Amino acid sequence: MKPLNATRIAPLLACALVAACAGASDKYPSLAIRDLERAQGDFTPVEPEPEPIRPVASAGDIAALVARAREAHLEFEQTERRARTLVAQARGRSIESNARQLALVALADLATLRSQTSVPMSELDQLKAIAATTFAPVDEIDDARTVVSALLDDEDDTLNSLWETLS
Repeated sequence: MKPLNATRIAPLLACALVAACAGASDKYPSLAIRDLERAQGDFTPVEPEPEPIRPVASAGDIAALVARAREAHLEFEQTERRARTLVAQARGRSIESNARQLALVALADLATLRSQTSVPMSELDQLKAIAATTFAPVDEIDDARTVVSALLDDEDDTLNSLWETLS
């Protein structure tokens, strides 16, 4: 038999010490949930009040868009007078004539002014789309769109008439 040395005794001694620490488990409290810790009774959650649906734009913002469209339309009408004169002078002339070139430039100017009138319309369209997805009121937006749409229709009719005259 081999003699017992410290390297053989140390693991045995460690096992004995650890085993001595393990005693009865009734000395320590259980980690299980106690009856007192359990939720009891009926708990009904409080329903929050729904937030009122707000318009996506104020009446002032919508009125400002209509005013911008009217200003652009007024400028269109002022430029239209000059364009009508130039188109009338160019009617029946050859494509290379200066009168025809001036009329084409005037029509291009009118088309540019028409696009300035359509910018507020696009903003109103965007407001309507946002209102439709948020269930916000759209009556004021629809009224403004009707006004601006009438201005654009008038400008389209004018441009079509001038192009027909020039053709």
